[in-house]
Formats: sequence, C-alpha cells, structure tokens
Amino acid sequence: MDFEKLAEVYEKLEKTSSGNTMREILSEFFRKVPKDDLALVSYLTLGQIASEYESVILGMAEKSVLKAITTAGAIDSSKVKKIMQETGDAGLTAEKVLQKKPRTLVPLSKLTIDELFEKLHKIAKTSGSGSQDLKTNILASLLQKSSSKGAKYITRIALGTLRMGVGDMTVLDALAIAYTEDKSNKKILEKAYNICPDVGVIAETLAKKGLKGIENIDVHIGRPIKMMLGQRVKALEEIGEKIPGEVTVEAKYDGERIQAHKDKKGKINLFSRRLDNITDQFPDLVKYLDEAINEKEFVVEGEVIAVDNDEKPLPFQTLMQRRRKYDIEEYVKKIPIQFKIFDILHLNGKSYLNIPYYKRAETLEKIVKKNKEIKLTERIITDDLGKTNDFFKKMLKSGYEGVIVKSRAEDSFYQAGTRGWNWIKWKKEYVKEMVDTFDLVIVGAFYGKGRRSGTYGALLCAAYNEDKDFFETFCKLGTGLSDEVLAELPKKLEKFKVEKKPARLIIKKEMEADVWFEPKIVVEVFGAEITKSPFHSLGLALRFPRFVRFREDKKAEQATTVKEIEDLQ
Repeated sequence: MDFEKLAEVYEKLEKTSSGNTMREILSEFFRKVPKDDLALVSYLTLGQIASEYESVILGMAEKSVLKAITTAGAIDSSKVKKIMQETGDAGLTAEKVLQKKPRTLVPLSKLTIDELFEKLHKIAKTSGSGSQDLKTNILASLLQKSSSKGAKYITRIALGTLRMGVGDMTVLDALAIAYTEDKSNKKILEKAYNICPDVGVIAETLAKKGLKGIENIDVHIGRPIKMMLGQRVKALEEIGEKIPGEVTVEAKYDGERIQAHKDKKGKINLFSRRLDNITDQFPDLVKYLDEAINEKEFVVEGEVIAVDNDEKPLPFQTLMQRRRKYDIEEYVKKIPIQFKIFDILHLNGKSYLNIPYYKRAETLEKIVKKNKEIKLTERIITDDLGKTNDFFKKMLKSGYEGVIVKSRAEDSFYQAGTRGWNWIKWKKEYVKEMVDTFDLVIVGAFYGKGRRSGTYGALLCAAYNEDKDFFETFCKLGTGLSDEVLAELPKKLEKFKVEKKPARLIIKKEMEADVWFEPKIVVEVFGAEITKSPFHSLGLALRFPRFVRFREDKKAEQATTVKEIEDLQ
C-alpha cells in the first residue's frame, strides 16, 4: 500500500479535535487497507514500528534527523536550521524543505508502507561505528521517496513525536467499527488486548480470522499481560460488603510491580506495569528468579522493593535509581532488592488466568523456594475485619503502604487489565482525613508569574474515562512543585507539546490552558477532598492538590479513572 494514502489520513487526524471523528476517519480507512498491511498501519498510526513491550527504538536524535532532511532536500544545512527555528517542528521543517525538492530527486517509484516499515526497522537495528551516518542516510532515502506531506510524518515517527492524539483504544474502536460494524465489539477486542497488548496482532487476527480468532487469543510467554488492578473503598467496613466471606489479606508495597516470564529456553524477561521490557535493569532479579523457581516456563507477578542491609524497605525513589542504562552493576551492589511474589499467570504450558486466586496462591507456595531475595507476599487468611485491620497496622509498622484484600471465591479469576472487585486496596492515606493519592495525567499548563516567571506555574491534570477513551480535567496542580521540578518541567513536557487541545481531552472554557500536551506524563497527586466543580469537565475537583512525584512506571491510560473518583463520592 502506498504510504501517501496513510499520510493523507494523518493529515485529517491532525486537523480534527474530536475523538469520535478520529474513529470515523480511521475505521473508514481500515476498511480499505489490505489485510497484510493492517498490522503495520496500526503500529504506525500509534507512532510505533512494533508493540511497546518489544522495545524497538529508532534512536534518532533531532540533529541526525535534520541532517537527513538536508540531504533529502539537497539544501544547505543553514537553511534547514533557519526553517527549524521558525517552525519549531522537525516535521514541518521536512515538509517545507521537501516541497522544493529538485526534479532530479523525484523518485521513480512510490514509497510503500512495507518499505517504510522495513527501513525504519533497519534504522532501529543499526548500531556500532558509523551507525548514526547510516541511520541518517536511510532516513534521507525515505524522505526523498515520499511526498513533502509524507516527509512530515516520517520525520515525526523517526523522532517519536507523531502526536495526533490517537491511543490504543482509539485504534481498537476503529477496528471494531471497520470489521464488525458494531462499536460495542470493542469490548471483545479490549479483553483480548489485555492478554495480548499488541495492536498489530489484534488487527491482523481480526481481519483474517474475525471475532472467533480474537476470542482464542491466550497467554504467550515473552509477551506481557496487562496487569490486574484493585478497587478502592472509602471505609474498611465496605470491604466485607464487596468481598464477603474468607479473604486473603496481603501486604501492599511501595515498589515497582514486575511481571516475570521464563520461556522453555530458560530465558527470563521482566516487564514493568507500562509493559516495558526492563530485564537489563535488574540482572540480579533474573538470577534470583532462576534459582528460586525450578520450572521450565512460567509467568509470575510481584513487587520489587529496595531494601537496606537489615531487609527493611526503602522509599520508591531509591528503587527508581535502578532504572538506568549505565553503571547497572554498581547500582546492583549499591541498592539491593527483594522481589515479593503474589501471583502466577502461567505455568509449564498452562494458563492460570481462569483459575481461582486461592489455587494460584497454593501453586506459588509449591513452586517458589523462598530465600533472602525472593519471597511470597506477607499474608493472612481471615473472615474477620478486625484481624484485617490488625494486619494492616502491622504492615504499616513494617514500612509498607497498606494491604490488598483478595477474594478467595471460585470465580476469583485474574482479570487482565481490569480494575475489578476481586481485589481491594486499603492504604494508610485512607485512615487520615485526607483522601488517597491519585495518578493524574498532565494535559496542559499555565504560565508562571512572579517567582515562577519563565516556567510553568501550574499544571492542568486529568483522569481517564476508560469507558469513552477520553480524559476529563480534575485539578490545577501548582503546590508541591519544588524549584528542581519546576526547572525540569519545560524540558520534560516539550516532546508532548501540541498546538491545540488534544482530541481525546474534554474541557470547559474555564480551564483553557496556555499550553496543551498530549496525554502522556502521569503524576501522583495528593489532595484534601473531592468537591463538586462547575469548572472541571469531570464535574468534580480535587481540593488543595499537592504534587507527590512523577509516575514514570504508568502510561496515561493507567491513570486513575473517572469511575474510581466518582465511586469515592
């Protein structure tokens, strides 16, 4: 398929500010895409060349991309730099330069989606001496072969700045409409996507095998499963109402949730909550798991925490120092870890997703050889709310966040990617006068005044409406931002800056921001209470919000949901 056709769709998507219109544009286009190209089109529309968990990175800096534009346009580099200064966008720069492409550079054949995909992967795989020049030359050849409009979007894909506002759920909606004529079938696609978070696999399976093929998608070792989430309640007494009878009460830690996969060849991969492959950052955990679980293949989940020499938990920020590309071995020694395992999703060829929780827990007891570094979560089994509260207090004294109460019913299955009532979290914040912390998405910013002049004075934050796949504003965040965070914000957010309100953001005129951002960055926010608000699109607002930290372990769609907030009312 000619890439120019996809570029025309991108142009339409970029101009719309309506999420519904986006779905219509995409579904209409998907119907015309050859089935063999649909997976590639789905990836590219998200600005990717593979699923996120595959960690395929183009690794192109703006300097190299501008050099490719210079080569493709056969123009002096100083002119390219000048256009870049005027537009502030490498994509627009490529479009302007390639509009004046000399006739001698007009390609004999058109750029296909297949060729674009193949060469972008070649760029990603290129490394070593002279790799930057080779990457630049490959990109230049793609730009020369495309139209000026196509060059704009190729450039943005290369830099990871496509920013059209299309999300995973937008693509699933459009696929459901295109191939089943019924948007409600998105629920079937979403359920499969939670087990197989690969939009290319979902798209191709739907196109070639229909909904029957989608329903047969199951766990695959090496491909992460979207993690199950817990609900929250306003009072401890509500737990007994939501999960009657005997429950398991487990410790809740202030660490990083990890899903570990071991395949038949003995290779272990570690995936974060964002589904990023973080195996290289925890070589010690790979070794510990290999020693502690003597099984041919498995998928287990747990929480990794940083500990001191006495095995006492250290803050989350300390653990985050392990998230690095360099000096990994040094930090393995500097910041020791423990992995607290709490679930098993697959074992030796058998999926455990539809096995009751208590049986999954029994399996873990049998296969995990507990040691200093690998442990099962601290837990009790009880039907007594008083004992649950005693255990909760004990966990707080141990330095943990609180507890997770889990159903032991026969239907207590692992609900991938779902926030269900089989798990309920109860944290220390809930017993104070203040409400729980919320994970909110930065969607806009307001310029600072006075001491904050020259940076952002406040951030516009939103919750995620998972039913409708859009974001609704919930608070203006200005408190708790240290001088260091304020100085960091413009650079951190620059990559996600967009010229107009994102299409999947619902706002009221009172919350028109000075600057808009594609919903990507998640922050943890603490507040005094939830109140009704005529100014926020959610209809509710968080009073006295205070910045706690960036949640780089979460994607925007993993933020606190509108339903969660409404349920706390």
